[in-house]
Amino acid sequence: MSKYVVVKFGSSQEKVSVGDKLNVSANLDTESIIPVLVSPKKGVVVSDEKELSKYKVEFKVLGTKKTKKINIFQYKNKTGNRRRLGYRDENKVIEITKIHGFEGNEEEE
Repeated sequence: MSKYVVVKFGSSQEKVSVGDKLNVSANLDTESIIPVLVSPKKGVVVSDEKELSKYKVEFKVLGTKKTKKINIFQYKNKTGNRRRLGYRDENKVIEITKIHGFEGNEEEE
């Protein structure tokens, strides 16, 4: 995996390359994403903001799914008050289809 991109989704960052599938928050609505860090070929890392603006990441949404259930239990001592509930967050499953900016570096590998 010599060609990869580090992309920021909300508050988390993911290391991705073309063909990777990952789960992101359901409120992600941008069509292309600007990366935080790029490695266009083995041994080279680009982190300058001016250089990073040349790279764009395209993805397609494969579907939605829910995360693992978080069990919440509240208990108050001496009164016997108990409350139990659960929460499952909605996620989108996306696949990285193309990274624009890698085209010129094909022959340098």
